[in-house]
Order: sequence, then structure tokens, then C-alpha cells
Amino acid sequence: MQFVRNKRSSAKGALRAAGVVGALALGASLMAVPQSYADSSPSVSELLNACSWADLCQFHPQSYTAYVGPKHQVGTTAYNCASQTNQHRIDWSDTTGATNSVGVSISASVKFWEVYEASVTASYGHTWESSHTTTESDTVNIPSGYKGWIERGTSKQQATGWYEIHFGKRYYGHYYWYINNYKSSAFNTDNPNGGYVNFKDAKMSSSERSAHC
Repeated sequence: MQFVRNKRSSAKGALRAAGVVGALALGASLMAVPQSYADSSPSVSELLNACSWADLCQFHPQSYTAYVGPKHQVGTTAYNCASQTNQHRIDWSDTTGATNSVGVSISASVKFWEVYEASVTASYGHTWESSHTTTESDTVNIPSGYKGWIERGTSKQQATGWYEIHFGKRYYGHYYWYINNYKSSAFNTDNPNGGYVNFKDAKMSSSERSAHC
């Protein structure tokens, strides 16, 4: 059985470990437990939300990586309709929220994120935020007849691991549940400049010239 860890030495604890341990692999069904023991399987969302009232909710980190997120435009597109190269100021604000591999919404107040954040920080020494907003103002030179915009790749970090959740009473037929292969990513607070901000330009199309000039 995957991830069966029982530290209770009592007869009651041994009975629980022997017959009522639940294992949940993301994208899979209940594993290694006779189906007659379980009422049904909880969703990953239900298990993560149960962190707020379970007897134990612990995240076990297994790997950490820093990376640059996908390129995306920030701010509006500027159009130069003049006959010479002109400077344009582009004000932009970009919010990077924490995401995970299971599609469950993350906010700073949810218990499963607090557990994740504390565990990953202790293991790898990196701080985490559920949401980070960067605001800047850039002046760019746009050639005559061209449009210009700002492209950003955000500095991000990700940690992978598994959740261990214990209940005082059977939850969906089991005292212990595990969420395997959980991944969560967020803004890299410790290396905010690890990404990039680039100026891009391209010649306006005839339709763009008609719309903006």
C-alpha cells in the first residue's frame, strides 16, 4: 500500500491501520483498499478543505524548482500614428496567483495552503505568497506606423509532494487519506527578478491603422 505510515502503537491504532487506511492518487480511484470498506471516495477538493478540521493535515515536500512562467502581455498596446519614432509610456499591473495541479482555488486563509506554505518554507527556505501583484511603468520607443507592447515572463517557483490527512472518525469510510503527486506554483518572492520584461513591436495592419489612427 502506498504511503501507509502509522505511528500509533495502540490496538485501536493498529486496527485502523490494518483495515481503514485510504490512499488517493490524483486522477485515479481509491487504491489498495477493499471497496466494501469505503462509503465512496471524496474528491480532492473535499479532502483539502477538510484540512481545516481534520485531526492531522500535513504536507510532505519531495521536490522544488524555480522557473520562468509562460510569456504574456502586460498593459495595453500602444500605437504610433506619427511620422517619426515616438516615446510611449505603458503602465501595467500583473497579478500572479498561486495555482495547483488539482484545480482547487487557493487563498491565503485556507488551511491546506497554510500547511503547504509552512512545510515548503521549512524544507527549502523559500517564502510563498498566495497572490503577488507587480506594478510598473515603462517608456518605450515605437517606430512610425508600428504598435508596441510589453511582454513578461514571471519568476515562479513550484514544489511537489503529498498530503497526509488523519481523521478522528471515519471520513468516507477511512481514518487516513493521502493525496499524492500534488503540485503548487506561485510567484518567486525570493527571486522577483528571475523572469523578464521585454518590449515588442510590429507594424500596424491596415485595419489597426484605421481603428487607432
